[in-house]
Amino acid sequence: MWHKISWRLLKQELRRGELTIMAAAIVLSVTAVLSLALFTERLQAGLTERSAEFLAADRVLSSRRDIPEEWLSRAQDEGLQTADRVVFNSMAFANDELALVDVKAVSEGYPLRGELRTAQQPFAADQVADDLPAGGEAWVAAALFQELNLSVGDTLEIGNSEFEVTRVLTYEPDVGFSVFTDSPNVLINYSELEATGLIQPGSRVRFNVLFAGENDDLMRYEEWLKPQLNDDTHNWRSIEDGDSPLARSLRRAERFMLLASLLGVVLAATAVAVAAQRYCQRNYDVVAIFKTLGGQRRQIQKIFILHLLLLTGFSIATGLLLGWLIQGQVVDLVARYFDVNLPAGSGRGYLLAAGTGLVSAVMFTLYPLLRLIEIPPLRVLNREMTGTDRWRWLHWVASGGTIYLLLWLYSQQWLLSTALFAGGALAAVVLLFVSRFFIRASRQAGMQAGSAWRLAMAGLQRRAQANSVQMLSFSTAIMLLLLVLALRHELLADWQEQLPDDAPNFFLVNVAQENVAPLKARFEQRDLEINEMYPIVPGRMTAVNDVAVVDEVSKEQADGETAPAAEQREGFGRELSLTWRDDTLPPNNTVVAGEWWGDDPQPQVSIESEVAERMRLGVGDELTFNIGGQVFTVPVTSVREVNWGSLQPNFYMIFNTATLADFPATYISSFNLPEDRKSELYELFKPFPQVSLIDLDAIMEQLREVIEQVSIAILFVLILVIVAGVLVLLAQVQASMEERQKELVILRTLGAPAKLLSRSVTYEFVVLGAISGLIATLAMELSLYILQTQVFELAATFHWRFWLIGPIAGAVIVGSMGRLACARLIRRNTAQLIRRLG
Repeated sequence: MWHKISWRLLKQELRRGELTIMAAAIVLSVTAVLSLALFTERLQAGLTERSAEFLAADRVLSSRRDIPEEWLSRAQDEGLQTADRVVFNSMAFANDELALVDVKAVSEGYPLRGELRTAQQPFAADQVADDLPAGGEAWVAAALFQELNLSVGDTLEIGNSEFEVTRVLTYEPDVGFSVFTDSPNVLINYSELEATGLIQPGSRVRFNVLFAGENDDLMRYEEWLKPQLNDDTHNWRSIEDGDSPLARSLRRAERFMLLASLLGVVLAATAVAVAAQRYCQRNYDVVAIFKTLGGQRRQIQKIFILHLLLLTGFSIATGLLLGWLIQGQVVDLVARYFDVNLPAGSGRGYLLAAGTGLVSAVMFTLYPLLRLIEIPPLRVLNREMTGTDRWRWLHWVASGGTIYLLLWLYSQQWLLSTALFAGGALAAVVLLFVSRFFIRASRQAGMQAGSAWRLAMAGLQRRAQANSVQMLSFSTAIMLLLLVLALRHELLADWQEQLPDDAPNFFLVNVAQENVAPLKARFEQRDLEINEMYPIVPGRMTAVNDVAVVDEVSKEQADGETAPAAEQREGFGRELSLTWRDDTLPPNNTVVAGEWWGDDPQPQVSIESEVAERMRLGVGDELTFNIGGQVFTVPVTSVREVNWGSLQPNFYMIFNTATLADFPATYISSFNLPEDRKSELYELFKPFPQVSLIDLDAIMEQLREVIEQVSIAILFVLILVIVAGVLVLLAQVQASMEERQKELVILRTLGAPAKLLSRSVTYEFVVLGAISGLIATLAMELSLYILQTQVFELAATFHWRFWLIGPIAGAVIVGSMGRLACARLIRRNTAQLIRRLG
């Protein structure tokens, strides 16, 4: 009959509402995990798919030599689409003029992702191209029309071939983002490549194969391909690789959603743990009665295990349904708002959610259940008796192990899981000691106040141990809520700062020195604002501290296996775009070592921090450069940290004016041009045919779309984390109700009025909440510093507002919840309280 007893007990507990918190905690944990897992997976896949347009493919394999046919055949066998792309520099001739161009030869199917757009005239309205240049045709960037005085229909000579210019090339999805790419593009058909005679042994050319397909097919192919790649020859990449503003935004979005989701999972699991502890305590008397009536230990085990499994199964099913419905609604909202279709989610989210609910229910109830089964029959006579504490070590192992397991299952990253777990454990110990200190200090302060305050502080001290644990839970929940809120603000503010409404949407490069003043005047005449002009001098670094650098270093050499580090220095492998600067530091740059030169006229150079780290350079090193055959040596006097996401010109090397001012230079700059004035571009730059324009509108639009979609995702994650946090707070408040009921019986018997008791309970929870909020703010500030600097690559800031928000929010929320939870008890008279206690 044990299974019938278990079922009846479950129905009775559900009617009484004792299992509400525990069931809600399991439902929330499953709902949170499933909705977050499915939504973040679908959103990330959608963002990656949309962003893949900037590669013209999902993956790109780049090589310095022909790519083996076997690799392409394998890709087709895996169901992937492929297209060829070959890129190289060449001279182009037309109308007795010549210019250096970037030739791009593409095969059928290009682009695999995104759109190719063309126009019939330079700077005219464009449209999507549904084909490629035919044999003997070339599509040419608008800048080349100015430089070679071209018209549609003219002939353009490249190598041994002649091409008819048939369209203006306005947008290529894989054009990339580099303000130093000043050669206009020419697009030809892949079948025309051999006839040009430009691909010879030793030619500086990149062979690319574009791949597109389902993610599982791509991952399977990638697993097969990567062991065969040579790092010195091949490069395999996706949109998330590299250091473009878009790649950085995608990585930040992914990290935030993963981190916020992990925090939501931990909060929901904590609510399960607290509710399980309370549930087992509520059934101490039931077990004692069973044993008094002759119930065997094994029977009792079966009754409560089945009881909890039925509850867990029902809660998991409910959570899966709610999670599916919630993420579906949010995905539909995103799809309608942004006019995009997000890919379907995988089954991993369902398995992860169900596993989270089951693991949380089983592992967090293991110790309370063991204590429950160990309750002695004498509990019927002595209400103070509880189960044995011999399994307490198991409680800490099971709880800690469960949290760590959930972190790893969700993130699949050992390092992140270990760091969060270790940091959380350390923070918990510190918070526990701090909470005890505040409780003791609060009692001393409360004794000087009125009777309600004295009563509240006495209760706070009397339950010091329980309140310390309770305050730890309050602090953790509030800290995680503040952390998600602050991080959301930081990320969105940083992204929006990169893309203000007046952000430059055009770069102009290759401006001759004699054209700087006339170009500025022309902008002024048309009431347009042009940003600062940066001089550019091409040069090559040849030595570090009189040790010659090499353009390429093998892995063994870089690791010091074939040559000592002092005898072998890595170079850039190419010419650098060098610039000079007066005594003012450029925007978006911060000196992290050494000093900016100010008015000092001695030759000096400042280097970017990541380059300094990679090449083992620092303040005091002597760098040798070769510019147009002139060799000179200059000391490093500062190291700069650069915000590469600013969409502004940034440089690895900046010299003071005295070092480079005598070298011939071209200039670059940027400006913002409203959409309704783009038709003026041709007339604006007609007197300056050698100036090249780089249109940033496409990448800026994609960045704004990423930011807006992530904003909705962050709001969704924030709501779930708030719900999880509130449930933890509610579970902790409910956990102390039985003891408070005993106190109320005594106080009401001694004649304490309901108004006094109501105020004392409110004051006690307000103090608990305020102290918890203060501790939470301190922990949040420390955690946020680490996350800002180490995870999200943001500048560390102090969040003074949260030092007010944290304690006030804690006092209001915890005080309100405590007051509401105790309101029914306070309204009852002494007889009712005694009957309920019995």
